[in-house]
Amino acid sequence: MKIVYWGAAIAAAAMVGACGGDDGNGNGGPPPLATLNVTMSAPTLNVSSAEGQTGHFEIGASYTGSSSGNVVADVKFSDRRFVLDGTPVAAGQGYTVKFATVDLPAGGKTSTEVTFRLCTDAACGTVYPGSTQTFTVNLDVPLQAWGTFQRNGAHTGYVPVNYKVADFVKAWEYAGQSIQAPAATADMVAITTVEPSTGGTWQYRGTVRGLNAADGVEKWNYDLGSQVYASGYLSGPAISDGLVHVTSMESSSGTNPQWVFDLATGAFKQQMHFASQWSTFNQPVASAGSVYMSAGYYGNVVYGFDALSGAKRWETFGSYGVWAGESPAVDDNYVYYYSGRALDVIDRGTGVLVRSVADSGYQQQSYDWFSAPVLGSGGKVFLYSANRTFYTASQLIALDLNTETTSWRSIVRYTTAFAYAGDTIYAVRDDAHVLSAINAATGEVKWSTSIPTSDTFAGNVVATASHVFVSTENETWAIDLKDAGHKIVWTAPTGGRLAITPGNLLLTAQRAKLTAYKLF
Repeated sequence: MKIVYWGAAIAAAAMVGACGGDDGNGNGGPPPLATLNVTMSAPTLNVSSAEGQTGHFEIGASYTGSSSGNVVADVKFSDRRFVLDGTPVAAGQGYTVKFATVDLPAGGKTSTEVTFRLCTDAACGTVYPGSTQTFTVNLDVPLQAWGTFQRNGAHTGYVPVNYKVADFVKAWEYAGQSIQAPAATADMVAITTVEPSTGGTWQYRGTVRGLNAADGVEKWNYDLGSQVYASGYLSGPAISDGLVHVTSMESSSGTNPQWVFDLATGAFKQQMHFASQWSTFNQPVASAGSVYMSAGYYGNVVYGFDALSGAKRWETFGSYGVWAGESPAVDDNYVYYYSGRALDVIDRGTGVLVRSVADSGYQQQSYDWFSAPVLGSGGKVFLYSANRTFYTASQLIALDLNTETTSWRSIVRYTTAFAYAGDTIYAVRDDAHVLSAINAATGEVKWSTSIPTSDTFAGNVVATASHVFVSTENETWAIDLKDAGHKIVWTAPTGGRLAITPGNLLLTAQRAKLTAYKLF
């Protein structure tokens, strides 16, 4: 339902006339209504409000002419992303009309016509001739791209927007084979797929594909050639600065390719090389012209590449050894890599290992770690302890970089990828089939919602300000964070890896189908 605002502040114009009397023509009755000619300070307001912020904007109006009666400013429009910020402020024969975005509005661009007029009363039963004017508000809320594993370099899986479940509707679907976790901008969705090859039993062909986010139509594809053994040896894509980044395993060697493509056209840009020995890959992390990933012929190596020149900037050995499955975390200064026994902090520019914070409860189970460090506030980093597959149940820990200690360790074990928003971690338990909200400061469970399934949780947890989404391979649920009981309010008959695009699409990536649901 759209909200219509009928404005209304009474201008400081005194009523000096009297009811009745002569109309100026000797006929008696009220005088004719005065003409008040309104001029707006601009015909259009082009406004951009940053993600997670409240945007404020205003416009001026002035009029010529005079009236002996009340003059009331009235503003009306139909929009769900911004509201009047107080009543119009009168000064002489002018007004300032202020607006503000609603709390954490949905992303994207809208164009809204706003009507300003002057009336004789607050109900606007009578409008002064010449006073009705319209102007356009072009509002853009540019959400960040879903650029890598759990959205960003901090791997939070959180999008700071509010949605309403009444808006959720299927938009489109795309059929493919072995679809990996997607990445997306407002206009494009990037995926990788893996199909059987004629090259032999263990040979597969990998393809990078760019889909139009509006309708799911494929705009381009690029054949990566032969991939070895399994779909996990080809990563899902990462997106940054108009480029697509993909990690690929072609052979057990030191020359496996880290690919770079143009997002708009699919044109090949660069190929960097790294060592690996039958490793499977999570999505790389790209930022400001650089791309970071972990591999190594014997694991335990983090690589930093210049994506624009194709040069390898550095390669750094971790303090212990993870072979496969990790996306390092990245902020403005450092790269964070969980090596098993410790979280390694690496200088982003030089590749120098700055320090390692031990995981005191580490117990080796394998050499894989299908996850990523999650960067919190105040020097906290949240992560799974010990080696794991994506579906393995593991303890969550919080490491404090300031004290170089473990702040807390969960008693129970969680699975897949969790989301982090402000003071809360949202994680799923396969043994109890629940979504739990965990206090990020203490590790204590605030509340849990039972998910009506006996299937394995197969997708990552994604959080917004209004809902948390969880999935199995074949179903997705939305839990209402505004509801005191944290109830399930929506379900979809598709599941898998989840992502939310800057254009308000929820993507569910099953192995053979990518489905988009419109959230706004």
